[in-house]
Amino acid sequence: MTRDTLRFVHADRPPAADEIRVFESLTRPFLGAAFTFRIIGSSHYVSAPAYGFYELAACDPANPGDRTGTELPLDPNRPPRRLAFETDAFRCQTVVEHRPLSAFPHDRFRTDLGSFDLAHAFDGDPEAVTTIELDEDGYETYHTYPEYDLALYTRSAFTVVREPAARPPVGSSADPAPDAAGDH
Repeated sequence: MTRDTLRFVHADRPPAADEIRVFESLTRPFLGAAFTFRIIGSSHYVSAPAYGFYELAACDPANPGDRTGTELPLDPNRPPRRLAFETDAFRCQTVVEHRPLSAFPHDRFRTDLGSFDLAHAFDGDPEAVTTIELDEDGYETYHTYPEYDLALYTRSAFTVVREPAARPPVGSSADPAPDAAGDH
């Protein structure tokens, strides 16, 4: 993987997160379980241990030897992609759209940062940001890359097939909190 791709990894267990730095984090009850949404040093990380759901989007791999996931070129001229993940209790459908940088709501980011559930400008650059917005059945992200004139937009929708049987406590060993260095 090179710095001109973003890798999406969906898994049923937490990623190796030893070298991930968390900038913003929000844990809340969502669809009957605790979900944690994070903006990390290299994009975003979402976890719901009760559903066996872990999504890591990273410009730099958490584990350089790990080749799983879908690599998305950071090219504004790519067609939309659909990614899917499913467990016996849960489904996630993610649509990824490569939009021009102008599609990102920069004015809203600059004037009403609190209107996003999570938002972070990397190295203080208001053009290089990641945002996460939650809604009732999923969430949306923007990852902006001014060097590519790209606003990578994702919309993930969840479907609960059945309630989870056991719910590990938030922050338990089933869902380690990444905290090491990383960069966008």
